[in-house]
Amino acid sequence: MHQQATEGREELWDRRFPGLIPDTPVLARPVPPEGFLLEGDLVEAVEVGHTDTDKTTVLHVPSIGLVVAGDVVYNGVHQYILEGGSGGLEEWLVALDRVAALQPRSVVAGHKNKDLPDDPVTIEETRQYLLDAIRLLGRNPTPREYFGQMTALYPDRLNPGPVWYGAVGLLGA
Repeated sequence: MHQQATEGREELWDRRFPGLIPDTPVLARPVPPEGFLLEGDLVEAVEVGHTDTDKTTVLHVPSIGLVVAGDVVYNGVHQYILEGGSGGLEEWLVALDRVAALQPRSVVAGHKNKDLPDDPVTIEETRQYLLDAIRLLGRNPTPREYFGQMTALYPDRLNPGPVWYGAVGLLGA
């Protein structure tokens, strides 16, 4: 978070969205190991490892079966796989196992189609997308072939941009 809000912001976000992101001088503080109470319910931070980026954490509210999944689970949106080389996609599968082990009744994805429900089935949908990506990348297609294959498999997902730059980054230009 610190990297993305400082030099990462200047390198990427301010260039992609010039003048659209307000100053954000305050960074979040780490959740205490014992969690914290929110309206009487315990909120726990659960570290799950690498997903679409390093050191991903989800928030778990056991009393209501809620997982706020951040970058671990996607819902109706193409997944950002650019940082998935060198075993990163397989590590993401392990992170999904960690979320599934929490047995959530509701999963709020960090990247989602707002018209879709916060259903735990999104854990398995995210997993299947990754398994398809791993399978197709293993065939060493051109970026254009990979892009066409993934968008054909998932035509209803929003934001195809990550499919393209993931393909170029992992397969070469």
